[in-house]
Amino acid sequence: MTLTKEITLYIVSSIIIGLSFNLGRGWVDGAGISLLAKELKIVSDSEQAFAILSDPRVSIIDLQSAIEFHEKEILFVDARAEEYLYEGVIPGAISNDDIEALSDEISDLIGYNKGFVVYCSDDDCGSSEDLAYELQERGFMNIFVFKGGWKEWTDAKMTIEVNIDD
Repeated sequence: MTLTKEITLYIVSSIIIGLSFNLGRGWVDGAGISLLAKELKIVSDSEQAFAILSDPRVSIIDLQSAIEFHEKEILFVDARAEEYLYEGVIPGAISNDDIEALSDEISDLIGYNKGFVVYCSDDDCGSSEDLAYELQERGFMNIFVFKGGWKEWTDAKMTIEVNIDD
């Protein structure tokens, strides 16, 4: 047997054994690793959202929930790149490309257990989800992703904040 065939055999065997073990664990105690990422849960109203704040999670909210959260002065975090912030932000939103500095700012403002909203450009932008999961890995418990983001907020003619000092 050639070296290439041996390596291929080892790789294929390893994959089969790993998948078999993972599937077996899933059937026995439900502890297998999901082969596909779980879809984010959609939260349809603020009451439902506040009811789940005791469990660490990342959830999607719609425009109406984002408006209600904003009215209740929930913290908003803008995940867009700095060059897009000149268009404006949702009033009171914070932003920082440095994840360490952003984590510290969120922690200083609300701690790790209070819920907050992350948004980016629009529902095709993945930056808000990426940031939400990074922040969850840093210990933040309740993160809501406003998928419609800046576009849906401005299309609805909601108030924006523009920093003209820059």
